[in-house]
Amino acid sequence: MISSIKDLYDLENNPKINDLSLILLAEFYKEYLNRYCFQYRITDQTGEDKKEYTIDLRFDLENFCHLLGVEKTVKHVKNDVEILQYKGKMGWDNIENSKITLASLRKSTTKGNFNKNKDKYVFFYKLPKLAEAPKAVLFNKEKVLGNPTNIDCEFLFYDQYHNATIHLGIVYDEELSYYVPKTFFVERITASKDGLRFIGNQQVITVRKIDKTAL
Repeated sequence: MISSIKDLYDLENNPKINDLSLILLAEFYKEYLNRYCFQYRITDQTGEDKKEYTIDLRFDLENFCHLLGVEKTVKHVKNDVEILQYKGKMGWDNIENSKITLASLRKSTTKGNFNKNKDKYVFFYKLPKLAEAPKAVLFNKEKVLGNPTNIDCEFLFYDQYHNATIHLGIVYDEELSYYVPKTFFVERITASKDGLRFIGNQQVITVRKIDKTAL
C-alpha cells in the first residue's frame, strides 16, 4: 500500500490498484491540484488569423468524484437518491470520512463495471504532471475516430505515459467564470490501438502554462 501522496507523486511506474485507496487519491488531488489555479496561454491557429488568449483552470473538490467516475461505477445499482452520495461535494465528503472506499465500490457494483474504471485510479497520479505541460486539441466529438462517443468538452489536454494516452477534458463554467475539469480517461496503446482515437482527428492548439497560483 502506498502510504503518502509524495510517494504517489514520485512514482516512476504505475501503481497497482491494490496499492491505492480513494482517501489517498483525494488527499493527492487536494494537495497537487485543488489548491492551485492553473493559468494557460492558448494559441489557436484554426482560422485565418492566429488567436491568443489566457484561461484559468481550477480543480474544485466537487469535480473529484466525476473525474474518477465514482458515481458512474454504481449508477446501475443505486437509485437517484442514493447516487447523490457518490457525486459532487457530498461524494467528496463521503470519501474523506471513509464511507466510500475502493472496497465498498467493489462490493456495490459488478466486477466488470468496477474494472472499467481501474485505469482512472491507476493513472490518476499523472494528472498533476499533465497539468504542468499539456498537449492539447480543440475537441469536437463528431471528429472522434471510430464509434460515436458521449465525451464532450471544449479543450482536451493529453499526453502519453506508460503505453497509454491520458486525457483531461475541460470546459468553461459560466457561473464560476473559470475552466473546470469535466472528464478524465485513459486509452491504452496496444498492437491494434495507437492511443490517438480521441485526438488524432482534432485541431491541435498550443497550450503553455504561464502561472500556478495557490488559492
